[in-house]
Amino acid sequence: MASSNSNSSKWDYDVFLSFKGADTGKGFTDHLYSALVRDGIHTFRDVNEINSGEEIGPEYLQAIEKSRFSIVILSKGYASSTWCLDELVHILECRKEGGHAVWPVFYDIDPSDVEELKGSFEEAFAEHEKSFKDDMDKVQRWKDALREVAYLKGLDLQKHWDGHEAKNIDYIVKEISDRLDRTILSVTTHPVGLLSRAKEVISLLGEKLVDVRIVGIYGMGGIGKTTVAKKVYNLVFHEFEGSCFLENVRKESISKGIACLQRQLLSETLKRKHEKIDNISRGLNVIRDRLHRKRIFIVLDDIDELEQLNKILGNFDWLFPGSRVIITTRIKDLLQPSELYLQYEVEELNNDDSLQLLRLHAFNEHHPVDNYMDCMRRIVSYVRGIPLALEVLGSSLCGQSINVWNSKLEKLKVIGNGDIHNKLKISNDSLDDTEKFIFLDIACFFIGFNKDYIMSILEDCGFFPADGINTLMRRCIVKVGPDNKLSMHDLLRDMGREIVRQESSTDPGERSRLWRQEDVIDVITDRMGTKAVEGLILNLPGLKQSFSTKAFKKMKKLRLLQLNCICLEGSYEYISTKLRWLCWLEFPLKSIPPDLYLETLIALDMRYSSLHQFSEEIKSLKKLKFLNLSHSHELTKTPNFEGLPCLEKLILKDCVSLVEVHDSIGILGRLLLLNFKNCKSLKTLPGSICALSSLKKLNVSGCLKLEGLPEDLGSLKSLVVLLADGTAISTIPETIGNLEKLKILSFHDCHLIFSPRKFPQTMNIFPASLQELDLRHCNLSDSMIPHDFRGLFLLQTLKLCGNNFTSLPASIGNLPKLTKLLLNNCKRLEYIPELQSSLETFHANDCPRLQFINMKFWRGGELKLNGCRNLKCLQGFFNLEPLGVDVVEKILGTCGLVTEKPFPAVEVHIINNLTRTAIISPLQALCEKSIYSIFLPVKDIPTRFSHQNEGDTISLQVPALDPGCKVTGFLISVVYAWEDSLESCYLSPNITVINRTRNFDWIYDPRVTFFPCEVEQDMMWLSCWLFENEINEKDVVDMSWRFQDEVEEGDQLEVLIDMGFGIVVKRCGIHLLYHHNDLQGSQSNDILAAISHASFSRHHGRFMMSSRLWLTFNRNCHEVTLTRRWYDVQSFKRWSNKREQRVNELPDFYR
Repeated sequence: MASSNSNSSKWDYDVFLSFKGADTGKGFTDHLYSALVRDGIHTFRDVNEINSGEEIGPEYLQAIEKSRFSIVILSKGYASSTWCLDELVHILECRKEGGHAVWPVFYDIDPSDVEELKGSFEEAFAEHEKSFKDDMDKVQRWKDALREVAYLKGLDLQKHWDGHEAKNIDYIVKEISDRLDRTILSVTTHPVGLLSRAKEVISLLGEKLVDVRIVGIYGMGGIGKTTVAKKVYNLVFHEFEGSCFLENVRKESISKGIACLQRQLLSETLKRKHEKIDNISRGLNVIRDRLHRKRIFIVLDDIDELEQLNKILGNFDWLFPGSRVIITTRIKDLLQPSELYLQYEVEELNNDDSLQLLRLHAFNEHHPVDNYMDCMRRIVSYVRGIPLALEVLGSSLCGQSINVWNSKLEKLKVIGNGDIHNKLKISNDSLDDTEKFIFLDIACFFIGFNKDYIMSILEDCGFFPADGINTLMRRCIVKVGPDNKLSMHDLLRDMGREIVRQESSTDPGERSRLWRQEDVIDVITDRMGTKAVEGLILNLPGLKQSFSTKAFKKMKKLRLLQLNCICLEGSYEYISTKLRWLCWLEFPLKSIPPDLYLETLIALDMRYSSLHQFSEEIKSLKKLKFLNLSHSHELTKTPNFEGLPCLEKLILKDCVSLVEVHDSIGILGRLLLLNFKNCKSLKTLPGSICALSSLKKLNVSGCLKLEGLPEDLGSLKSLVVLLADGTAISTIPETIGNLEKLKILSFHDCHLIFSPRKFPQTMNIFPASLQELDLRHCNLSDSMIPHDFRGLFLLQTLKLCGNNFTSLPASIGNLPKLTKLLLNNCKRLEYIPELQSSLETFHANDCPRLQFINMKFWRGGELKLNGCRNLKCLQGFFNLEPLGVDVVEKILGTCGLVTEKPFPAVEVHIINNLTRTAIISPLQALCEKSIYSIFLPVKDIPTRFSHQNEGDTISLQVPALDPGCKVTGFLISVVYAWEDSLESCYLSPNITVINRTRNFDWIYDPRVTFFPCEVEQDMMWLSCWLFENEINEKDVVDMSWRFQDEVEEGDQLEVLIDMGFGIVVKRCGIHLLYHHNDLQGSQSNDILAAISHASFSRHHGRFMMSSRLWLTFNRNCHEVTLTRRWYDVQSFKRWSNKREQRVNELPDFYR
């Protein structure tokens, strides 16, 4: 058979045999090897007997890498051979990299013995742990490898063919032969970024799941869906009993028919020609009958309709457990996501990968000369990560001069590339006529616009945009962002524009849409426009150029018109009477000409206009839904709204001269948005606005002279958002509580007065529907802030920054939905009560009097307390308390330590990374997440510490324990000081305790650290960590870090200390604690008693340098300052590299 099918240069061997020679080398393995060779399967085996202690040689590792398959023959003695174990580790690494298949064969052992390391495997590892006690990481890798291989689908010889060796060998040879017969697909010449994408899809396939799994790979045309699917297929097809890659299903189903595809599926999966299938129904039945007992892998490429999928595979309930199906499609929601069906979107390549792919195609793997780099970057910017475009453009420019490159770039701006467009045009060809119109309108005019806005315009054009835009989204042609704005890839945009250009390649006046400025100017200047023109954009900012209105005379079908800084001269009756969208920025006239026909308009946008008033002659805009006159600085009053019955959005933002809002505004029963933001001259709002029954958002922020809101404001029953920031409003209408749908209310920077007469403190002022309340800088004091917030049970965001109260009402702690609380710059704030566990964001920056925050139930999120220099207790996180003289003297006496100054005179720098402050203070005791620490200005480790070492690392082995005795914790001591030669340091103190034996680590990264005030002074950090039942659960925020009995006799412990850049660790020590009888007697018990009620915290946020601060030390005045600057000095780089190296040297388990 066989080797001929493995003709890829990557493979030297078909099969690599891994086995224990003493167990099977002269029996089963020898017979299997002979059978494989007889069948033409090129097989590698080691014929020499290797001593157990020898390391595997590079030639064997290379043989594994050059083999398509590995057969691992697991026998009783396999685990006793370190050679075999090293082989196995490398085999599985090759499998993870892809393309290398592994088949375990269990010879005279039960698979559970391998997976659970029982029997002879347990005995073997008992010996390994003795022999490799200094390299337990290797032992762990061996264990993990055995567990992994045991889980793979393999062959248990005892249960297969009743253990008949010859039949089992025949079976193995046939299976290998069948799998080698499956052709590896040709993928791509330069697979840049491909492997990582393929691995993401493989993870979705769920290798270890026994159920059926389907993954849909979707994305726009040219993004690389098929390429990714092919790579995945090549990596995993050999893991299945049968596999098939059906390429171009959409195209082939049309040209050859579905029945032909069904026959191909059967032939490839079963590896034999199949009889003719007469019809689709019979084909489905045959597929189910022949494949339902096999674990298969099928890829259906370029599925365009659900019907194609149903006709090839039907439903998926017949698939054998463990089978996998991949579908590539341009339709995002071809199937609805579920446990059975997962989706993977192929995203654009990043800039680095794009440059690399372009370089490989354009320069044949040679590095480009420097003068090409600018062109390459411009091409990468143009194609925005589409592999197809990079391949096509790179290949077309290969070997060309820089002048050709520049010429190609200029051409792309106008015409694009035909090969790319033809590929992408497939997406357009599948659309119906109205969907094509919508696509072209968006491509030419509406990218970046609000979807609802565009839908209203296109709806009146008869294009059914609700369905049409949804189709474009499903087919990955258009995307809608979180802000509801439409986006489209530039290549799809240019493909659409090229379709329009080809409507008349030489005469732009005969095209349906005009957007290119040169073409538009020619058409208008030469009056070349015809009835073919439906849309036109002319944007000449700053030029104020004039054209004749007669240029529009023949454009009878003009629907969409945008002009920017354009003056039109002549009669406006020449403008089309079919306009739906008129966007005329910087409209130059003081009023709208009466002969400009606007009755068909849906949207009128005249921002930055010179309008003084809306002409009284414009009486009927019966279809108008959107009117935007923002930044019209000369506008003094609004139009009469009687002629605008359909108006939905009225935007008059920054109309600084506006003083009058017409009373007729109340008749706008469909109005949803009313925006008067920054209308600085507006003093009052007419009471008639309270009749706007559909109004959802009212914005009067920045109306500096607006002194009040209408008293009947509560009649706006549909109002959801009310913004009144920076106004002169001082009182809130009593009816505001009647706004039953109000979710967002903001009075930022308003000096509000909450009258006790109008709003008793026990009364709910605001509606219960509120989700966000902004009262920042509202001059609220203790007597003015509402005390009862209990009624706001839906409130999620509360902003109270810049106010004058000293404490928060306790009722804030009773808001069950509150997730965000902002209290920045509350200069008098001293106390914050207990807060809800729902809180995710809490900011209280620059509150200098704040001392206590009860955050006992904090579950994590964004916590900012910068500048709170007097904060002593963040309950649930840390607590600072003055260190009493009696406690210090007791510790010093017990430990045999001496301070250089009398204790009462000792002061230290307290650096609080959480508050980003540095203060000078007497000695303090620190309790942080129940780890208790003290910092003393001494230079020695306590003499009773049983393990000490110079520098920042110490190792020890837990000694033998008496019966019933166990380790309950330990004391850690660190002596550190400033480095003599540095004026600044980078604070990142942490203690890492690694249990090498039991495979876990603890990292303590304190938020508060103490440093000596004197440059020459040493500081000792004494920290107590207890586990088991010493922790008071009532005082603990997060119980997830608690572990019991983590340290036992014989455990190998390693302690790593890092105080940061610019701080030297001179000495460290560790002292074990026991549950009833400490190591050296009463002295150690006295230490423990002095720092009692300590416990233990487990952290996982290791070495988070970005969260730390620089500390600059002024030696002359003994002061420290904190800064966020990064110092670009070689010594810091060396320290950073050393620290990164230390992290990398930890076993993978820890990293």
